Amino acid sequence: MNHGRFLVLLFFFVAFALILIPTRTTAIQSGTIWSWCVSNPSYPTVYFSRPFDSGMSAKPMVFNGLSLGRQFAEYIKGRFDTKADASCGHGAAGVDQAAALQRIQEFEARMRQQNKQIVEVKDWNYIRDEIAIKASFSTPAVQGAYIDVEGGLAADHIYCIAGPSNNTIYYAEPVALTNPSYNPSIGYFKFLQQKYSFKGEFDGCSILNEPHAKLYLNARLAGARAGGKQIVNTGWPAATAAPTAQAPDDRYQDNDQPVQKPAAKQPAPSIQVRDIAAKEVSAALGSCHNNRAMNEGYNCICLQVKIYDYRIAHPADTLSGTPTLANLLDGKLPEADKCLNDSMAKMRARDEARSAGLRQPAAAECVAEKFVTLLHAKPIPSQAQSELDAAIKACRQ
Repeated sequence: MNHGRFLVLLFFFVAFALILIPTRTTAIQSGTIWSWCVSNPSYPTVYFSRPFDSGMSAKPMVFNGLSLGRQFAEYIKGRFDTKADASCGHGAAGVDQAAALQRIQEFEARMRQQNKQIVEVKDWNYIRDEIAIKASFSTPAVQGAYIDVEGGLAADHIYCIAGPSNNTIYYAEPVALTNPSYNPSIGYFKFLQQKYSFKGEFDGCSILNEPHAKLYLNARLAGARAGGKQIVNTGWPAATAAPTAQAPDDRYQDNDQPVQKPAAKQPAPSIQVRDIAAKEVSAALGSCHNNRAMNEGYNCICLQVKIYDYRIAHPADTLSGTPTLANLLDGKLPEADKCLNDSMAKMRARDEARSAGLRQPAAAECVAEKFVTLLHAKPIPSQAQSELDAAIKACRQ
């Protein structure tokens, strides 16, 4: 009798629990954000992700999809060789997959009206960003609360990636950055040129917290593999040590290269000169990236290298602050023409031509060719936008 009563009570409690406890799918959809990502719509081709469960809490009154957008952007850069960044949003209610899909379809329709090429990236699989997810669940549900998707972690790791060059991507795994004042992008770019005769695209090394450095690098490499590219781990360890006046930066000499006759000894640049040069090239990179025409017409990292080399070669001018960074970008920088990027310049010019109303393919191509011609005739980085404007004006007539 007692045994039968126990079974009846057990059945009741189990049935009651099944009624109150939602299924896993319902729990996820009611508590986490369904997101979707799209590349920068100012480019001729716009890439869309599928809707996906971000795992981020729906309770905060704001949604910070920066880390999601970076992951998607890294994938499409590796997959399609685009330079476009990306951002992510969600549906009207946030927690609804169908609403996220509806937003995607609405945005795609607007892009088609602007004659954009639409690419749905169905082979991208979102990897849960556990740092951002944890931060979202610890953010209070109050107005103005900000989700720190970096989780408060220090930006103390760096990874470098470059390419494609001859359909090959070159990368250096994330390592600890022990000297925050050292700019490793210059050293890595020179290393690639020396060891691999590298001539491809290089946007610089990224300084991030360790989990995100690994997440974003893996996303870029996954995209590159999906695009059929070769992957080379260069094993570059430069982020752990900066060159000093006492230790020449020759540790990347390829042992297979013939021994070169030693050049006449030059006095080593002082630490002060190196520090000034390192700080200036960081500012130069920002100036280049903030100027769309310069960023597309020139390889910004290459300009960094040229500026750094100039400063090291002219220590007296560097210490006196002459010429200024603005002067260098205004035409005082030797060999700026070595940093011209014809393919990206043409892509930018075609896009600007369409925005200016020159929608016929012949007109857009006219602007692209004219822009590149002007860049080579007068390789002054700061004048890239005016040269693009001149190209549009010439092809409009």
